[in-house]
Amino acid sequence: MPKLQVEYETQAKDRNMQLLVQKDKLQQADLRQSDTIKNFTLAGIVVMLVITGLVYAGYRNKQRANRAINEKNAALEQLVREKEWLVKEIHHRVKNNFHVVASLLEIQSSYLKNKEALSAIKESQNRIHSMSIIHQKLYQSETLSTIHMPEYIYELVEYLRESYSIRENIRFALQIENIELNHASAITLGLILNEAITNAIKYAFTRSQEGMISISLSHISDSQILLSIADNGRGLPTDFDSKKGASMGMELLQGLTDDLGGSFSIETHEGTQIKVIFSYNTWTNR
Repeated sequence: MPKLQVEYETQAKDRNMQLLVQKDKLQQADLRQSDTIKNFTLAGIVVMLVITGLVYAGYRNKQRANRAINEKNAALEQLVREKEWLVKEIHHRVKNNFHVVASLLEIQSSYLKNKEALSAIKESQNRIHSMSIIHQKLYQSETLSTIHMPEYIYELVEYLRESYSIRENIRFALQIENIELNHASAITLGLILNEAITNAIKYAFTRSQEGMISISLSHISDSQILLSIADNGRGLPTDFDSKKGASMGMELLQGLTDDLGGSFSIETHEGTQIKVIFSYNTWTNR
């Protein structure tokens, strides 16, 4: 009996030892797993801290960049405002200078008796005024770069009607498309209109005739514009070239059309029609 008991106790101790060994292995495995989790957790925390630091640094850099951009934008906006003000002031002063020149011509005309000299001064005043209107429009405009041609042509025609006191006996028919041109082409076109209308007023009609001057400005293609000035007067005389005033006007019209890079033609059929065709894209993109 004691021997059996000793064996039993020995086996029990062996089982307990095995259980303890297994328990120890389990505990060591748990410790290793805990260490692994701890290491991963620490690594994750480090990575998160690094990412957070990078994000924060990027955010601060972006803030600094945004502040720099905003400051530069503000400076550019200020420069643009100053430039616009200067350009407006230039147009205003140019317009005033034109008025001064026109006034000087008016004073000069008061001392003249020669009809041809007076006529030449009046035509010069009209040319100056046609350019002055452009600078007045640019001074009042928000774009400072383009002229709305319908408004400009209507104002120019009204000025010429008043200048020559023809409101009753000569009528105007205007068909002007909604076209905008830069100031250079608008000035040239205004001078062409001034010359053509002046020539029609002076030479086209008899004293008893009720006159009609038709003006149109329209696109004839995507890249070309047609300006037409027609009257129902007596047409060009056979000795047209010998008439100094008229031939000078026609010569000026041809030169102005050349400045536009366009083509000029004049026809006589139940009156006189002047046509100027020029490139739209060339002038609006300059």
